[in-house]
Amino acid sequence: MKREIFWAGLLLLLLVSSARALSITLDGDLSDWGLDTRSFEENDNNWDPGIAGVYVFQEDWVGDDGFVGPGYGGQNYDVEAILLTLDEDYLYLAISTGFPREGRNPWDAGDIAFDVGSDGVWDYALVLSNYVDGDNSRPVTVGGFYEVRSWADVYFEEHRESNPFRMEEGTLIATIDFVYEDDPYQDDFARYFIEAAIPLDLLGSTKITVNWTMECGNDYGRVRTQLPEPASILLVGSGVLVFATLLRKKYKRD
Repeated sequence: MKREIFWAGLLLLLLVSSARALSITLDGDLSDWGLDTRSFEENDNNWDPGIAGVYVFQEDWVGDDGFVGPGYGGQNYDVEAILLTLDEDYLYLAISTGFPREGRNPWDAGDIAFDVGSDGVWDYALVLSNYVDGDNSRPVTVGGFYEVRSWADVYFEEHRESNPFRMEEGTLIATIDFVYEDDPYQDDFARYFIEAAIPLDLLGSTKITVNWTMECGNDYGRVRTQLPEPASILLVGSGVLVFATLLRKKYKRD
């Protein structure tokens, strides 16, 4: 019986700590997200590492005539996955896409949009690129984290579900570390990995929705994470304490 109780207690502790077990490095390699992408082909890859505390959007699929939804363009426009996780200080994100930072003529890469509170208002933007129509002339800070006053929509009205596309007006509040790199394991087709770390004190809410697309809006990804509430952390801690007390009493009886 003591052995069964020991393993049950260990399992509980692992579940409590698993969301904080990852150590993310911004290097364009997703192995630290629990993913081995060396064998990932053009379509139908599993981007979910199955780790508690990692929130995943994945739609790695190209249909007939290059349909990626809501538009077309094949792998070159595919938003394959977005992953989110966090530790005590940062919200980390990773994006896999076939779309490059400098854009695909005539379409530009979008800014990463953040809806703080998940209330339908896109509050912040992380600027990934200053390319406009192939020329790096956009008057913004690359890596800038902006409080947004207005957004530009995607070009095609029929792709409006992909909105928002890019910040039009905003106030720079911080500069964020990020990478936008070629997939280090793939040369046969287009794939890029975006990684960023957003300080939690810039977000100020427990509910965050992240969206990313490109100017045409051919494809997009959107995922939401629930950051831990202080009350929830206290509840979990209390549960562990109660379990430890019961475990100690059980050992004494045995």
